[in-house]
Amino acid sequence: MLLNIGTMWCAAAPTALASTPFADHVTGYVPGALASTGYMQPLAAVGTPTRYTGAGVYPSAVTPFNPAFMPEEIVAIGAGGSLTLRFDDPVTNDAANPHGLDLIVFGNTFFADRTYPSGVVDGVFGPFADSLVEVSADGIDWRPLASGSLNGFFPTLGYSDLTDPYAVVAGTVESDFTRPVDPTFDPMGKSFAQVLAAYAGSGGGTGLDIASSGLSAISFLRISVTSGELLIDGVSDVAAVPSPATLASLGLLTSLAALRRRR
Repeated sequence: MLLNIGTMWCAAAPTALASTPFADHVTGYVPGALASTGYMQPLAAVGTPTRYTGAGVYPSAVTPFNPAFMPEEIVAIGAGGSLTLRFDDPVTNDAANPHGLDLIVFGNTFFADRTYPSGVVDGVFGPFADSLVEVSADGIDWRPLASGSLNGFFPTLGYSDLTDPYAVVAGTVESDFTRPVDPTFDPMGKSFAQVLAAYAGSGGGTGLDIASSGLSAISFLRISVTSGELLIDGVSDVAAVPSPATLASLGLLTSLAALRRRR
């Protein structure tokens, strides 16, 4: 562990990325007190969360029992520290989003295994912190969104077709990092297979609703830690679920396109 008080990282000229549902830029980073040595690369929080971890050390798929752990995959925020991220495409408060959630934060907590290595949930392990999440539309007017611990349920899942909670081979079906887990799901005592079924294709993470901020859309997210430590892997914009009418329209367009191709 390393003491870092008053040390600040900022991006003078961030590199633009293709439009994605994930945070695109780091606009500010203060490691804070006792942030883990070697885990101070804030760009680790940009782009997609980690699906496969441990290259060259202990390569394995990321599952709720086996989190990302490499320095280039996660960034640490200690007490007094903060991480500020920006999305190129605004995140909207969308009523069509699953479970009313608009953002998902991914860390590196993991489920303790009651009957290792079979994968039966017996609590959540990992670095924990008291934190504050704030959002902003313009990077100036900040609104509080959530406080407490961000490193609770639900640990990250990289692939939806795994059968081994400690798989060393990547799956073939990638989980959806824009789909939140049903927040009413209680994983305690559940097997790995039951956890995957409850995730229902989701990649896990902690879901947040921006409605309480009073903003209809945000482009900036700031995570501040008051005590303890957070390790952040990424943040995503939740994908809305198309309405039945939209799905019907899409089906009609697909059918018309198929008819044209046959002519």
